[in-house]
Amino acid sequence: MKKADVIIIGKGPAGISAAIYLARAKKSVIVIGKDFGSLEKAHSIDNYYGLEKSLTGLELAERGVSQAERLGVSIHTAEVTVIEPLYPSSSDTKEQFKVIAAEPGQNETTSTKTLEFTGQSLLIATGKERTGLRIPGFEDYKGKGISFCAACDGFFYKGKQLAVIGNGTFAATELNYLYNVTKDIRLFTNGKDLEEGVKELLPAEVPVIKDTITSIRGSSPSGDGGVVSGICTAPKNKNGDESTCKLYQVQGIFVALGTAGAASFAAHLGLQTREGTDSGSLLVNDDFSTAIPGIYSAGDATGGFLQIAKAVSDGAHAATSLIKYLNQSRLAK
Repeated sequence: MKKADVIIIGKGPAGISAAIYLARAKKSVIVIGKDFGSLEKAHSIDNYYGLEKSLTGLELAERGVSQAERLGVSIHTAEVTVIEPLYPSSSDTKEQFKVIAAEPGQNETTSTKTLEFTGQSLLIATGKERTGLRIPGFEDYKGKGISFCAACDGFFYKGKQLAVIGNGTFAATELNYLYNVTKDIRLFTNGKDLEEGVKELLPAEVPVIKDTITSIRGSSPSGDGGVVSGICTAPKNKNGDESTCKLYQVQGIFVALGTAGAASFAAHLGLQTREGTDSGSLLVNDDFSTAIPGIYSAGDATGGFLQIAKAVSDGAHAATSLIKYLNQSRLAK
């Protein structure tokens, strides 16, 4: 198990910027991120200070990672699945948080590896979740049988028929949690193949439905108090015909698309999130701290102006606050 002063979740501009400042202040840093998020999809960036010519988002992200590694930052390409607060048994123990991540195998013959880290503090810089389902019935039944957090709502579905929607490690993690409250559960990939290594993470008895979801049904219209009652699917890569779709009876749906983001971690840790246009973004103080001591957040995860310049600035400011927090903690010991 690796230890660090700060564990940063997210290797985009905010996370890497913070890592650079922390490393220069002689703090040990671990950065964990599955990919570069929305930045990786940017074809051309030419509005960022200091660029002689346009760069792709991937090129800029890789330059940042190389810079951080040159300063001694440990960076892991892995997907964070669990964050757990620790309760130190003695004053000599500094670590307050445990982070578990899944590292994909290097090739088809190697399986996903579980990594564990502990840290004195955390910086959540996972970016902005931009995933959703454009499926008839999805918006109608959100909060009426459709949930986004197994740890938060799983208790209410003990012994019921459940569905998890997703195809990655995050979906497998949520399903495994729910498997403790009911064995009547299916994984729906909505027309996608399982990501590499995910099959091995699932209970062998759980059915995996790879057909495209055509609609989500309810017991009655949501406006009349209806709740989720079923999922309709059509064969993969084919347009669904609602008159002939295959109907699966469900009493609850848990959406776990992509990777766990700020809102998911907030729900598990009990952190506050914003409302309105920044719904799902973490609520932070002026120094980028959250309501839980030792946990900070920066970049798109906190909402606002979703630009690289703002993310880099947030990372620098959050790092400065973390340095102050760590120094005060050291003196308190």
